[in-house]
Amino acid sequence: MAKNNVDLTSKEWRDMIFADKNKEFGAYQLRKQSDRRHNMAVLYTLIGLVVVFILLIAYNKYSDYAAEKRALEAKEQAEKMSQAIIEQEPDVVEEEPEEQKFEQPEIEVPQEVLATVQVTQIAIVDADKVKNEVMDMDTQKEDNTARGVVNQEGSDDADKFKAVQEQVVVKEPEPEVKPKEDEIFVAVEQRAEFPGGMAALMKYLGSHIHYPEAATQNDVQGKVVLQFVVEKDGSIGAVTVLKGLDRDCDKEAIRVVKSMPKWQPGKNNGVPVRSYFQLPVTFRLN
Repeated sequence: MAKNNVDLTSKEWRDMIFADKNKEFGAYQLRKQSDRRHNMAVLYTLIGLVVVFILLIAYNKYSDYAAEKRALEAKEQAEKMSQAIIEQEPDVVEEEPEEQKFEQPEIEVPQEVLATVQVTQIAIVDADKVKNEVMDMDTQKEDNTARGVVNQEGSDDADKFKAVQEQVVVKEPEPEVKPKEDEIFVAVEQRAEFPGGMAALMKYLGSHIHYPEAATQNDVQGKVVLQFVVEKDGSIGAVTVLKGLDRDCDKEAIRVVKSMPKWQPGKNNGVPVRSYFQLPVTFRLN
């Protein structure tokens, strides 16, 4: 009777199965080597799991280390940049503008005296001692003269006397702010103008520009944009090139602008001022 618990991998079981068979047959050899294969497979599996586990731990450690390193480098970089900005920015102390104090001029108020008529005091005296004539009430109502304790010469205008007494001061107008002598305006109320207007200006440029020979040979065409200052007397000053085309063309445009006659200067409040003017000069071959 067979045992209940049979080890199918044991040598006894293998010999019993192949008792009457040719043991040189391949199945017997395979069965014989199966134990070793199974053990090696289990061993390799365990080794593989251990290697994978170690690699996972190493990868996590490396990720944490790389993240900490990047954070530390970013922090150091930020500190360096902030330090550089602090070093580049000079300590600027804003000076508070001096407070302009306008002292109110003292106005001497002339002393104004109101003309009054002495009010007669009622008293019982002898007839020969009466000095002032007694005025009845109806006469006083019709008379506009101011009443006082004494007779006094002065102004008959009571409103003027009241204004003087209250010392009414009329505010003086603020001084007009005049532009600086050397200030150059970008925008003015009345723009500077070439004598005869823009049509005359274009005609002048067309008749005075000499196309540079090198620009003609190289087929150079386009615009040179200039900026210059129209002085108070209409003369041209400080010519600069805002947009160039060619070295020779730029020089020719500057030459022609400087040779222009005097302009009508720009004006603010009817007063001539220095102002900027931008002028495009076109070079085109026929």
